[in-house]
Amino acid sequence: MNVRQVFLSEAEYEFLKKLSERMVGGERRLYSVDELSKLTGISKSSIESLIRLLEEKGLVRIVRREREIYSLTSVARKYMEQGFPEERLVRKLQESGGELPVKSVQELMGGEAAIAIAHALRKKWIRLSSGKVELVVDPGEALAVERKYLEAIASNKPQALPRSVVEELKHRKLLSVERRAESLVEFLADPREIIAKSTVEIGALTKDLIVSGAWKRARLKSYDITASPPHIRMGRTNFFREFIDYIRELMRELGFIEVESPPIELEFWNYDVLYQPQFHPARQATDTFIVESPSRGTVGDASIIERVKKLHEVGDDESTGWQYSWSLERALRIILRSHTTAVSARVLAARPTPPFRYFTIGRVYRVEKIDANHLPEFHQVDGIASEDDVDLRWLLGFLSEFLERLGFAEYKFRPAYFPFTEPSIEGYVRIGGRWLEILGAGLFRPEVLRAVGVDYTVAAWGMGIERLAMALYGLNDIRQLYSYNASFVESIPIGWRVYAGAKV
Repeated sequence: MNVRQVFLSEAEYEFLKKLSERMVGGERRLYSVDELSKLTGISKSSIESLIRLLEEKGLVRIVRREREIYSLTSVARKYMEQGFPEERLVRKLQESGGELPVKSVQELMGGEAAIAIAHALRKKWIRLSSGKVELVVDPGEALAVERKYLEAIASNKPQALPRSVVEELKHRKLLSVERRAESLVEFLADPREIIAKSTVEIGALTKDLIVSGAWKRARLKSYDITASPPHIRMGRTNFFREFIDYIRELMRELGFIEVESPPIELEFWNYDVLYQPQFHPARQATDTFIVESPSRGTVGDASIIERVKKLHEVGDDESTGWQYSWSLERALRIILRSHTTAVSARVLAARPTPPFRYFTIGRVYRVEKIDANHLPEFHQVDGIASEDDVDLRWLLGFLSEFLERLGFAEYKFRPAYFPFTEPSIEGYVRIGGRWLEILGAGLFRPEVLRAVGVDYTVAAWGMGIERLAMALYGLNDIRQLYSYNASFVESIPIGWRVYAGAKV
C-alpha cells in the first residue's frame, strides 16, 4: 500500500510509534488485540478503539472471528488424577489374571462400570464372552488417547483440536467449550512508513508544544461547531420499580398498612388455609415450584392445623368440606409462593382486631414458559380489609377509586369464581379497543375465616403488577419491563404521575 499524507490523533501516533519500535521487520500478518497490547503496553480496550479509528482511515484491516476456548470439567480433572474408567478397568483385569465376571466389574467400579466397559470395547481393549470381561490388549498400551488432549489444554498450550476429538470430549463431559469473539488486525502498510508520512492532529496548543517547536509538525484539529453534544445518560430509578413504588404510596394514602413475608412458603399457608384442596391441579409440580431441600416446614399453632384438617375433610355445621383425606405432610411441603394471598392468610391467622387495612407487594412464582405475556417470576399486590359495613358494595367502591387513581377511565367488574372468596369478582379495564382482566377480588369465604379463627367479614383483592404496568405503559411484551435497552428505558417518562389521572 502506498501511504499518502495522513492525519493521526496523538493517541494513534503514540500507538503506531510504540508498535514500530517493537515489530520485527515489516512483516504483514494478523495480530490479535492481546498481542498488540503486550507489544505496546496499551490497554486492550484502548487498542480496540484505536484500531477502529485506523480502520476508518484505511490503514488497517480488521478481521472479526469467533474462537473456541477450551477448559477441563471436574470430571476430566478427576480422570486425570485417578485414571480414565477404561484405564482403571484394564488395571483391575490385569490384577485378576486378565478376566472378570461382568457382575464383579460392576461391584468393583460401581456407577462407572458401564462407562468403563463401553469405552474399553470401543477401543478394542476388551471383549465380552459368556458374561465375562476379557482383556485382549497389552496393559502397557491401554492408555486413553483423550489424556494427551486434556494435558495440552490443562497446560494452556493452544492447539487446534480435530472437531471429532472436541465432540467426543464434550460427549464424555470432559470438555467445556466457550465461544469468544476476537478481532485480528492486519496493517496495510508498515507502521514506520505511516508515521513518516503522518501529521499529528492536536486538540489545543500547549506551552510544551510551543517551546519544543513540535507545533510546527502538528495540525490543530478542526471542530464542527454545528454538531450536537454527546448524549449523556442520566442515572434514574427504573420505570417499573418507580411504578411499584407508586402503587405502594397509593395504598398508604388509602389507609393501608404494608406487611411483608419471605417468598419461601408452606403449602399450608399458600393453599390449605385458603380452602384450596390438595387435589387441585394448581398444586402440582407442573404449576408450583417445590423446594427440594429443606422439603418440609412447621406450623406452630396446632389448633389451626386441626381446624383446616376438619374443614377440608368433613366441613362443619355450615359446610360439607371437600370430602377427602387431608395430608399434613403435604401441607407442610415448602414451595415458592404462587400468590401473595398467602401473606394475607398469615396476617388473618394473627387475628387482628377490626377496623384494619393491610396490603403486601412481593414476588410470586409459577411454572410458566417465558413469552410475551408470561414470566415464571412476577409481582403481585394483595390487600385485605375489615371494618364497619365491609361488604361487596364497599369492595367495589374501593377498587373503583384505586383504578381511577391509577388513571383508568373505563373499567368494569363481573362475577367470577376463586377457591377462597365468595362472592368473587374479576376486574377489567379498557385499553385501546379491548378489555383486559387485571384483578381478582371478593369476600373471604366462611371456611377461610373459620380456619384462621376470626368471626368478621374480610374483603380481599389482588392483582399482577406486571400486567397492570403493561396496560398503562402501552407495552405489548412483558419482557420490556425488564429491558436492558437503555434507549427504551429512557423513552419512558421519569415520573409515573405523568400517567396517573390521565385517560387510558
